[in-house]
Amino acid sequence: MINLFKEYIDQNNLIQTNDKVLLAVSGGIDSVVMLDLFEKLGVNYAIAHYNFKLRNDESDDDEKLVKELAKKYKVDVFADSCDTKEFARNNGLSIQEAARDLRYTWFNKICKENNYSLIAVAHNNDDNIETFFINLFRGAGVKGLKGIPVKRQNIIRPLMFATRAQIEKYAHANNLVFREDSSNKSDDYLRNKIRHHLIPVIEEISPGFDYAINKSIDNLNEADLLMRSFINEKKQQLFSSNNGGTVKIDLKELQKLSPISIWLYYLLTEFGFTRKITDAVCLSLENENRIGLKFSSSEYELLIDRDYLLIRKIAEKSSTKQFTISFDKSAISEPIEIVIEHHNYSPEFIFSHSNNVAYFDSEKLSFPLVIRKWEHGDRMIPFGMKGSKLISDILIDNKVDLFVKEDTYVVTNNKKIIWLVGHRSSNEFRVTKSTKKICMMKLG
Repeated sequence: MINLFKEYIDQNNLIQTNDKVLLAVSGGIDSVVMLDLFEKLGVNYAIAHYNFKLRNDESDDDEKLVKELAKKYKVDVFADSCDTKEFARNNGLSIQEAARDLRYTWFNKICKENNYSLIAVAHNNDDNIETFFINLFRGAGVKGLKGIPVKRQNIIRPLMFATRAQIEKYAHANNLVFREDSSNKSDDYLRNKIRHHLIPVIEEISPGFDYAINKSIDNLNEADLLMRSFINEKKQQLFSSNNGGTVKIDLKELQKLSPISIWLYYLLTEFGFTRKITDAVCLSLENENRIGLKFSSSEYELLIDRDYLLIRKIAEKSSTKQFTISFDKSAISEPIEIVIEHHNYSPEFIFSHSNNVAYFDSEKLSFPLVIRKWEHGDRMIPFGMKGSKLISDILIDNKVDLFVKEDTYVVTNNKKIIWLVGHRSSNEFRVTKSTKKICMMKLG
């Protein structure tokens, strides 16, 4: 089996010469076999074990065994634990979701702190087939039916070639000590029902069916690669981005695609949007009042604007509504970065024409100034004008998108707006021939 293991790793280009691999070892038969194979392969590795505290003494005994295995193989072991049920309850997650989030967050933390480049997980071929049926019953498309990826980012699954029977044979032949998870015998989980009841029936109807399923999974992976290549070409036509990193999808071009619901799902899947959400977005595009509607994935938010779908990462929101700028400040970093300079005025002074720079007569200012987000009803007298104008109208005239509007700030002096940051400065506080000192503000 060691030869098959090495061959599979080489064929799938899973491990490079200088890689340090963190092995996720639960104490069960799969991960113990993977550990033994890694030891024989001679790769630089360490062990990581996460105790989910789900099976009381059993969970603690799993941890004890893993630590004993680390001593046996003379390798480093990292161990941690958490009350997974409480974590799931506090975060509105299922037990399975909570366990996955906890372990991978912790694994990545260990990798970062100790320079491990890869995380090896002991999924096998039987797991892959069971996952195929789980996703089939959930109504998954190509993405869900193409199986567990052999490699995704820094996670590798070098045991995916092996069946459970092969793993059991290897463990017994090499006298490996492992723990049996009592929950594997229960039918409380869909995976166990498939393993205990569905798979034996299919095997009886079609012996060796796993070859056909694996062939189907391979075909689906190839179809997915072809489809993604086509989708990436279409993205080049539809996607653009602004300076703030917001992704813009041209609505006019998007609505030419058919069926738009499927296109939208595959275009947005990289941002973590589920089919349920993308279908809701698609339905909203038919709504006359669609402008301003928002949708969220775990990391991104999508907003329907006039001509575009706008997508950006969800930013942490500050609880502070306004910030001050004192006279002695040369720069601020909250809520945005602004550089402040004070200069003596002379006719030779060179002014920038960029909207990211504003100039004011220092004697007209009363520090500290206040910087805050603009609000509906805000008005200012824009540079070069005599009358005031609504901030909302200025932003409309400047044709800024809704995300930019949300993130636009104003600087105020005694509640009067002196700068609509990045757009217009105030005529009331402008530099004139009688100005002696200039306050210059530049957007960082």
